[in-house]
This record gives sequence, structure tokens and C-alpha cells, in this order.
Amino acid sequence: MADGDDDTVPRVTEQMRIVIAEEVGKAIENSLSNFIDKIQNTVLSVVEERIKKLEDNSNLAKEKSGGRKPCSYKEFMACKPPIYNGEVDPIVCQRWIGDIEGVFERTHCDENDYVAYGTGQLRGQAKDWWDNKKKEIGSEAAKAMTWEEFKTPFLKHHSPKAVINKIKEEFMQLRHKGESIGKITGMFMDKMKFCDDLITNEEQKVYYYHNMLSAEYREFITPSKYETLTEIVNAAREREIELKKSIERGERRAQDVNPSPTKKARTNETAKKSDTKGGTPSCKICGKNHKGECRFKDKPCPICRKTGHMAISCPEKMTVCYNCYRTGHKRSECRELVGKKEGQHSKGEASKAKARSFQLTATEAKV
Repeated sequence: MADGDDDTVPRVTEQMRIVIAEEVGKAIENSLSNFIDKIQNTVLSVVEERIKKLEDNSNLAKEKSGGRKPCSYKEFMACKPPIYNGEVDPIVCQRWIGDIEGVFERTHCDENDYVAYGTGQLRGQAKDWWDNKKKEIGSEAAKAMTWEEFKTPFLKHHSPKAVINKIKEEFMQLRHKGESIGKITGMFMDKMKFCDDLITNEEQKVYYYHNMLSAEYREFITPSKYETLTEIVNAAREREIELKKSIERGERRAQDVNPSPTKKARTNETAKKSDTKGGTPSCKICGKNHKGECRFKDKPCPICRKTGHMAISCPEKMTVCYNCYRTGHKRSECRELVGKKEGQHSKGEASKAKARSFQLTATEAKV
């Protein structure tokens, strides 16, 4: 029995090994399958997360560009972006910045292309400056530069503080001296861009604009009536039209006061004809000879806006000088002409005073 028992022990052990191996194999197989499933799930979740992130970025880019793809350089150039030659002039420089940024917006240009596309429009001294700047910072840094990073050194070089301070002084001293309202308003707007520290609201804009206008405009424009700069500019334009009309009316009145001989003869003939027709008295409103009620009776005067008379007989009409085209005096009373005449008289008297006469006696003449 002992020997039999000894023989059965190894067989049982071998069988156990086989069973154990099978069980271990099954356990490893099950664990590997579970491990592989976990790895697959992890990889799939990471891939799905990456794809979703890419889609979100793509949708965000589409939203920024209005649902359109970023433009190419060819499409950008088709919009004819402005060229900058490198003028050291804050007005020209900042106007170019505003214009080129407007093209970026209209073409839905990608922000990463702003510097590359924008610097392609530099010419002359501006291109020399940019080439030198790229050497200074390196080509890689130039490619990675944002538009805001580009504008900082660009404006520092082409729009220096010394020139801006000069523009501020010119703005404070700007005065209307016969230019058209359109021209003087353009000068005012250009210089006002650099005076943000001086002008902070619309009320100050109205004040400075009114103070800049000439006397013939300020007398008829009250700044407290206007809330915005646009309103007082429109009022100045209306005043300019009225002044031009008053000058035209004044020239016509001057021709009527001193008519040509042929015109005198015609007026005399018409007067005689009116007398022969029945002696119709002249109308107090329009000044013409007619019967019945005057058709200008209810029409307001273009100068004072009152009825009962026309512009030619308006009591509020202005006297315009035909030398300096200002109101309040006639040409014969113009200070400029009076000053010139006085200067001419003084020169004539001085030349007369220099003349001398010398008398010689007979003995002095012989010597």
C-alpha cells in the first residue's frame, strides 16, 4: 500500500499541474482580453476627444470668418490694399494702418497672415525699415510676430512723439482763413485724431470747431445749440451756402446800380411802355409793375424768413465787400484798400521830398 501510494502521488501532482496550467492560461487569457478592451476604450476616447477639439476649433474659426475660409494672398491682393512708402507722418501712417486693417476684415483674412500680407504692401523706405527689422529680430521671430507686435515698432518709427506734439500745437492754432468748409473740416478731423488727451467728449469737439471758424461763421452759429460735431459741421456748410448766395446777390445788385448804357436804354423803354399801358404803380413787395395781388406776398424772404418783401428790399440784408468778401462794409471802406492807398501816398511824398535843386553863380560855373 505504501508503494502504491508513492506511485499515485506523482500522477496526482502531474494532473494538478495540467489543471493549474489550464486555469492559469484561462486567467491570463481573460485578463489579457480585459486589458486589451481597456486599452482600446482608452485609445478611442482619446481619439474622439482630439477629433472633437479639432471640430470645435474649426467651427470657431468659421464663426470668426463668418462661415468662410480664410482668404489667400491672391484674394487679398484682388481687393487692392493700400501701399505705404515710409512717410514719417502720423496722419499718413495711421491712415494706412486703418485702411489695411479694413482690407483684413473685408477679406476675412486669417490673423496669422496679417503681418505677411500687410508687410507685402510696404515700399521704399518702409520696406527698408522692415528688412532691417527682420535682420534685427531674426526671420523665425518675424514669422511668429502678431499684428499688434508689428504695429508697436512700426508706429514708433513712422509716427514719432515729436511730430505728434507738433500736430497738437497746429490743432490748437488752427484757424479758418478763407478755405472751404470741406477742406478746413478735413484738416480739423485729421489733427483731432492725435488730441485724445485734449478732447474727451462731443461738447469739447463742438467748442474747438466753433472757435476755429472765421468771424463771419461764428456770428451766426451758437455752439450751445449743437450736441455733436456733425451737427455744427452741417450748420457751417449751410452758412457757407448762404454766404455764397449773398455774394452772388450783392454782385447782381452792383450791376443793377451801375447798369451799362444799353441796359439803361432798355429800362427807360420798359418804363415808357409801362406808362403808356396805363401807368401801373410799382409793387411794394417785388418792385415790378403789375395789376392785382402780388404772387410773392406769402413767399418768405430767403434772408430773414419773413413775408411782405423780397431779398432785394430786405431790411436785414448784409453789405458785402467785393475786395475781401467780408460783411459789414463796402469795397470803398475796405481797410485793405485804404491801407494800400495810404502807403502809395506816403511813397509819393517821400520821393518828392528827395528832389533837390542847386543854383550856381557865374563865377562858380566858370570854375
